Amino acid sequence: MSDEAAAAAQQRQLASIASLERGGLPLAAQERIEELREGKSAWTSDLSVSEMAAIQHAGFEPVGMVMGSSVYRIAAQWGYTTVYGLGGATGGGRVRTYPCPHGFYGYGVGSEHRTGYNWEHRFYEAGITETRDAALRRILEEAQGLGAHGVVGVRILRRHLEGVGNSLEFTCIGTAVRRRGGPKLRSPFMSHLDGVAFSKLLHGGYVPVALVMGIGAMEIDPGCGTEWALRSWSNTRIQQISDGIEEARMLGINHLEAEVATVDADGAVGVETDLSTYELGGESMLVELFLLGTAVRRYAKEPLDEPPLPIMRLR
Repeated sequence: MSDEAAAAAQQRQLASIASLERGGLPLAAQERIEELREGKSAWTSDLSVSEMAAIQHAGFEPVGMVMGSSVYRIAAQWGYTTVYGLGGATGGGRVRTYPCPHGFYGYGVGSEHRTGYNWEHRFYEAGITETRDAALRRILEEAQGLGAHGVVGVRILRRHLEGVGNSLEFTCIGTAVRRRGGPKLRSPFMSHLDGVAFSKLLHGGYVPVALVMGIGAMEIDPGCGTEWALRSWSNTRIQQISDGIEEARMLGINHLEAEVATVDADGAVGVETDLSTYELGGESMLVELFLLGTAVRRYAKEPLDEPPLPIMRLR
């Protein structure tokens, strides 16, 4: 590569970084969107043939695939800062204690007798939400650049990067769609429903509003009572771990319902649930419940009176 070409490539990279810092898209994405908008390149989609037919039946057409991605470093959160009320930004999270049942007056002494704690990871929940928000902002920017009314079939790829500590990658991919002759929206809607379900939703009198998410994260630091129960020779319910999973579930549902209320929707459909556990130091574990759904709002009192769309498989 010549010196002039290298200098031009470096200048282009700096311009892309500056655009990202302003909350915009890199130059390559801007150029691709401009070509699609002007009809200089063919649109792409991840829709199946059935989904394509269903979307067109509902009056929409695909304008191109869009994507948003974000990598975030989630801050550490120490248990004692929440347990003893010194958490600052993390204060106010749920905490439950499990005193030692074996020692003097139930408190115990020595390394064999410890109090157990279940406590909410506020930093972890906030980090995942912020990562999601950054990725969604970018996919919406691409959809707006294409003049789309919405994005359907959004797939979420979420993974912890190996060897990068608590770094999380959040990527969303979908197909931008446009309603022929429809007015321009202030912000495109987003839906993780596939094309067929999206068409059925519209014909049922509902419109998608936004992707909504609920995250609940509880760290379980077993006390001596829990550790003794785990070593039991009898069938027994592990109270502390069961409570931690239940708390994570309630936190996730509460956060999901709060997001539905924020976008002024009637409810959420197609909610997907992902329950994960991660081993921490010693016997501790992190229980994470991740909920993802499409917030919807009713626009018609009764389902539309239209003939059903016939779709026949050829094999």
